[in-house]
Amino acid sequence: MTKSPAGAERVPLSRELGEFLIELSIALNRTAMYPRGHPSLDDAASVVVQHLVTLLHDRPSLSIGVARRQLVIEGVATDARNAVLRSLAERLHQHHIGAVVFKHGVAPEEVLDALRLLARERERTGQPLGLGEPSELEVGPHVRLYPLTFERLELADQEPEKEPEADSGRGTRVASLWIGLARAALATDEEEVEPARTEPGAVAAAINEHPAAQAYDQVIVGYLLQIANELKSSGGSASAAVRRRMSRLVRGLNDSTLQRLIEMGGDQDQRRRFLLDAAEGLAAEAVVDLVRVASEASHQTVSDSMLRILRKLSVQAETGSRLQQGLADAALRDQIRALITDWTLEDPNPEAYTEALQGMASHRRATFSAGVEKHPPEPFRVLQMALELGTMGPAVEAASQTLIDAGRLPELIGALDTVERSDASAGLWRLLGKPEHILATLSREPVNFPLLDRVLARADPVKTARAMLDALEDEDSHIAHSTLVRALGRLGPEVAHEAGGRLNDPRPRVKRSLLSLLNELEVVPTGVSPLSHARHAEAQVRREALQLALRVPAERDRAIGLALTDTDERVVRVGVRAVQSGVPETAVALIAQRAGDVRLPMDLRVNVIRALGSVRSNLALEALLRVTSSGRTFLRRPRLAVRSPEMVAGISVLAERWAGDRKAAAVLKRARSSGDPDVRAAAGTGA
Repeated sequence: MTKSPAGAERVPLSRELGEFLIELSIALNRTAMYPRGHPSLDDAASVVVQHLVTLLHDRPSLSIGVARRQLVIEGVATDARNAVLRSLAERLHQHHIGAVVFKHGVAPEEVLDALRLLARERERTGQPLGLGEPSELEVGPHVRLYPLTFERLELADQEPEKEPEADSGRGTRVASLWIGLARAALATDEEEVEPARTEPGAVAAAINEHPAAQAYDQVIVGYLLQIANELKSSGGSASAAVRRRMSRLVRGLNDSTLQRLIEMGGDQDQRRRFLLDAAEGLAAEAVVDLVRVASEASHQTVSDSMLRILRKLSVQAETGSRLQQGLADAALRDQIRALITDWTLEDPNPEAYTEALQGMASHRRATFSAGVEKHPPEPFRVLQMALELGTMGPAVEAASQTLIDAGRLPELIGALDTVERSDASAGLWRLLGKPEHILATLSREPVNFPLLDRVLARADPVKTARAMLDALEDEDSHIAHSTLVRALGRLGPEVAHEAGGRLNDPRPRVKRSLLSLLNELEVVPTGVSPLSHARHAEAQVRREALQLALRVPAERDRAIGLALTDTDERVVRVGVRAVQSGVPETAVALIAQRAGDVRLPMDLRVNVIRALGSVRSNLALEALLRVTSSGRTFLRRPRLAVRSPEMVAGISVLAERWAGDRKAAAVLKRARSSGDPDVRAAAGTGA
């Protein structure tokens, strides 16, 4: 998926369909360039047919609808910015071709005939193909071209007054498009269509009654896209007549038909552009119908409250006083433009509130009466409407506070995700980022940290850190220390200085949490000496302090020594992990001593033995010999120790680092003749 400019997911054209259209465009260009019989023409047609064979494997036919700069195929409109596909659409549109249909069984010869027909230059023939003889468009049994418009234009309600010269061209074009739409809807090849049959009611009835068919729907959609685009900027009497007809047509289509056509019209980005065009050119009530059905087709939800407000505005725009009509119409179109730029939120509909708004929307005039509010609006509904309208105020803040107190952070952020940045969204993010609201979120387990991260990213890190650290020190706080440390760590290294300044707190739990935070941040604040806390009575504090001290070069060697001599196994592990990357000279004796310390768990002893591999010292060699052998035989040969993970690790280290030593070589020779395959493998093959 890719993102549309407004943030919604844009459904791309499938790779197979995209490649087919590109090859079709290339083949058409070659046909226009090369003379008949040129070998590259047959090759180009064959490539197109190869793609068609694949595409028609599981479908009886493939239909391509034509708009002015785009193609509509499989319910997706191509990107108008794609130069290759835009060129193909423009060439077909110039020939007044409304759709191209390929059927199962198509042959290269039929494709080549169609390409030759479309490659004709309009200027040479004098007229577009779509205005010529209908029989000429029947290329073969498996390829059919459908015309877009025809010449005779007649609108019963067109005003007789002369249009301004600047508008006459557009007016004629939009009138031509309406006639083409009527003809396509009626599915007739008649050269003339009676005016009565171009009435919106007749056209809507024809579309409603026509069985769903991809080629038919794509031709209708192509007209709708073009007419909406023309109406947004055209004027004059012809355009005004078509505007009225289009509005009546939309209101005459039933919901299932309208949704079918909108789904055929492409992805969310395409529908958004169509709706934006329609919002400029159609009557108010028709625009509301389009928004309602398009939201369902795009799996979006316009809240009931918003729909009822829009419906109320559309009623005022068409039936109110002159002043009311102007204000309501402008407000309606502004809100629809803002609404369809982002779509909407999920739609929980409290029944009482829905009924109240339904009653308001059903009246033909806005009426208000004083009195006590019977059904106070639910807080989330207030938030929804504020985001849809892009406004912020005390009522919105109060509703948001109620939701925050109730722990409904996922719903709040989910609502913010559906809109672009506005005063309302910015205000809500600031509200969520207040330290007291962040602490309230942390007090509710389990904490949704991915969502919290988004709030923390917009919060003041210093103020937030201080509030969290205060909660860490507060014995009455209900927030777990581990939760606070995890949240503080997500604020970044800026909080290290604040945490370091509180390490003198005498309480072990607080001190341990602060040291744990600094370890998570991997930062040692200036002026802080972790070793000053490394002899604390509580083992957990010592462990965190020594881990932090290992990050300070001047304290590392001493920290390793303290860790290796500690009485707590978990603290010893800190030291053993540290020496895996290098044993300081001051710790060699300790490591050699710990190698045979049976009080340590087996895995720790193995790691200590492996660490000896980095030490070139007789102390290390003697320690390794002790764990790998147990005296000598009667013939003075080394006797191997009982097989164990420590013994195998010691043999491996001797083979890697001490193979040239006489004592080590004797042990290794004995190990290579062992009956244990692991011991032999650890000793290697020898020189």
